[in-house]
This record gives sequence, structure tokens and C-alpha cells, in this order.
Amino acid sequence: MTTIKVQAEVRDELARLAADDLGGVTLNAALEHLLTEHRKAQILAAYARLEADQAAWADYQNELDEWDAVAGDGLGGEA
Repeated sequence: MTTIKVQAEVRDELARLAADDLGGVTLNAALEHLLTEHRKAQILAAYARLEADQAAWADYQNELDEWDAVAGDGLGGEA
């Protein structure tokens, strides 16, 4: 564990978010949630940028198709 310094207003806003929007979780859990949501937004933005480049998106789709072709590896239904 560690201590971080934040302005009281930031702490209070985080506490409100934790209580009202996240079901009363701890401030640590609220921060973890916000970081996870930020990472998801970054990933979605990266996919959007990729999709905006038609050639890169086609390459990506072709690579997915290649991996799908080897998904049936003959292991007899093992998951």
C-alpha cells in the first residue's frame, strides 16, 4: 500500500462516484474501475484507427482469417 496526495475535491468526487455509481466500493476499487475503463477506451480507439485505414483493416481481417483456419487443431473437442 502507498499514499497519494490528491486535492480534497478530487477525493470527494471519487468518493461520490464510488458510492453513487459503483455501489459503495472502496476508493481503491473505484480507481481500479476507472483505470480499466480507460484501458478499454484506449483499445476501442485503437481499433477505430485501424478500421479507418482500409488497407490495415483488410490486413488485420486476413490475419484473423488465417488464425481461424488453424483453430480446429484436431484435439478432439478439448477446450
